[in-house]
Amino acid sequence: MPIHLKIIYTGGTLGMQPGHQGLVPASNFAERLIAALEASPEHNRQLDLVEWSLTERAALLDSANIVPANWEELAGLCLNTKGTDGIVIIHGTDTLAYTSSALAYFLQDIEVPIILTGSQKPLGAEKSDALDNLVGAMLEVARAKPGVWVYFHQQLMPGARVVKKDAIGFAGFATPRLATLPEEASPCPRIDWQQSHRDWSSIQIATTQMVPGYNADHLGALINTRPDAVILSLFGLGTLADQNDALLSALRAAKQKNIVVAAVSQCYIGQIDFSMYSTGAQLALLGVLNGRDLTLEAAYTKLLVLLRMGYPVERVKQLFEQSLANDMSSDHS
Repeated sequence: MPIHLKIIYTGGTLGMQPGHQGLVPASNFAERLIAALEASPEHNRQLDLVEWSLTERAALLDSANIVPANWEELAGLCLNTKGTDGIVIIHGTDTLAYTSSALAYFLQDIEVPIILTGSQKPLGAEKSDALDNLVGAMLEVARAKPGVWVYFHQQLMPGARVVKKDAIGFAGFATPRLATLPEEASPCPRIDWQQSHRDWSSIQIATTQMVPGYNADHLGALINTRPDAVILSLFGLGTLADQNDALLSALRAAKQKNIVVAAVSQCYIGQIDFSMYSTGAQLALLGVLNGRDLTLEAAYTKLLVLLRMGYPVERVKQLFEQSLANDMSSDHS
């Protein structure tokens, strides 16, 4: 039985060609893909039962230039699933984990698989991974459950759980905190993103990483700009220097200004647990949100989407600490 799918080409390394100063997004991708498949009988044969059509974005983008409004644009393109078994999105690798996380929140109720993929080397380059990843993603449409996924180097990964781990190697993506994801999705609140109330440009989220000897003036300066939210990338299970009075004062100021402050772990594997160390307990008392095993990418996009909805701060805080789109473990450690 044939598989019917749509391909959305946004740009990215997979479809790039050499320019004057390095690789740049290149158009006419459908024609180039057909030629590449004809030159690779093995890949072509794998697609015998696949019928596909391709939509090419009018203005192709290196993924470094993708902004939140582009996530919403992509989500809109994915809503019409009539007559298709799934959608494959060709995307650059640099910000793919942000886009896949955002789409997981936007498309919580999607009825077909949405699979993002890309490559470390362009289509047509020597020893490229482009066809392997793209053909693999196209075939996964027939097997994957509805939802947002990333396919890369023979791995199918949940969209809100991926991180880019390697800038060169073909196994570029991983799900380091997937161990806590339940086999069955638990019920979670739904957000009607098509009823948004704020402009993307009005939403400001700051991120800062704790380091030994962190200068609290930096956080204080961020707080004084009155962002909507601040994401703290903390040591280990969620600690910082609680003997740094200026740092704690900055966090108190954030709480007084009704700024959302959320914590994620710097560690590749693990999650926030404010109950383990007294240095973490201070943060819970200051109202810092427990991001548990959220990736930084998921935490950032989650806050952006919730703030885009125009929810009151307390509602944003409540939803941030709940699992949405299976992005985090369902209970506190």
